[in-house]
Amino acid sequence: MRIGYTHADVYDRESEYWQDIEDAQNAQIEAQKNSSKAATDGEQDKNLIQPKITGIVPQEEL
Repeated sequence: MRIGYTHADVYDRESEYWQDIEDAQNAQIEAQKNSSKAATDGEQDKNLIQPKITGIVPQEEL
């Protein structure tokens, strides 16, 4: 049975802690990039789908 931690144990735990924080930050940045790209792509799609407004009203055929 071991009591307490060695310096190496503490270092490993601290390294894992900071790595987890870095991984979380990178994941958040990536999610924001993907969200921004999706919004940009959505705007482009919306512009392609919507008809251009020209001010000319089509006349009904008789």
